[in-house]
Amino acid sequence: MRYTRYPVVKIFLACVFGMLPLAWFADWMFFGGLRPVVGPWILLVLTFGLLLFSAAFLGAVVRLPVVDAASLHPTLVAACGLVLCFSSVVQGADEPPLSPTHSIAEFAGKDGIDWQVVNDGVMGGLSKGKLTQSDAGTMRFSGMLSLENNGGFSTFRSGDLKLDLSSHLGLLLRVKGDGRTYQVRLATDALFRGMEVSFAAEFVTIKGEWVEVKVPFAGFKGSFRGLALPKEPLDTSKVRRVSILIGDKKQAPFAVELDFIRTYGANAP
Repeated sequence: MRYTRYPVVKIFLACVFGMLPLAWFADWMFFGGLRPVVGPWILLVLTFGLLLFSAAFLGAVVRLPVVDAASLHPTLVAACGLVLCFSSVVQGADEPPLSPTHSIAEFAGKDGIDWQVVNDGVMGGLSKGKLTQSDAGTMRFSGMLSLENNGGFSTFRSGDLKLDLSSHLGLLLRVKGDGRTYQVRLATDALFRGMEVSFAAEFVTIKGEWVEVKVPFAGFKGSFRGLALPKEPLDTSKVRRVSILIGDKKQAPFAVELDFIRTYGANAP
């Protein structure tokens, strides 16, 4: 096998390393959402492609004098090693490891959570809601939302929990609804005038279709009986209750079926 002389090798290796920022940019654009291992390998492939192209070009077009492979081998090994090291460092900084998903409720009757329905009747309203366990291991929340007597909500909520979700980014729900907008609510040890603060975020259902919806913790807003508390922070390390509520100010029947409530992606602590 024949190779170009060392000065020429220095030239095209310099070109290769000059292309590294472009390769990293392409890797970030097209592979940023995949596993961290993708970055180093795709960059290695790109670099080898440039090396082979440069060698073929110099051999076929420039036709410079050559030396044997022994003088070139250490340079190529060092170059490839540096490529892998640089790529691993950059990719590791961009995509930290993920912690496992945490299951809050699977609605198959085996999570040990005591779910209870609370309607606006506690405030004089006339809304009605009920829970029905299905044979398929899902929970159906249905009823009639009424706006009479200043009512307008129905909810079902868990019993007391002790959840530390601080290493996660949000909630993941698999639901089949009626096209209406629902709320998922969290309660912590936060209090307002000695009463429990509720943190809520909305999610939209598609009528008759199972969908997975992500509800980021950053989107939860604090309130107390309709009074907004925008400065109240959600402490996800002290979650004490999870609820599903409908209160979209539409007087009509409602129905939503839930398969599970889990957390999704997060930086490992």
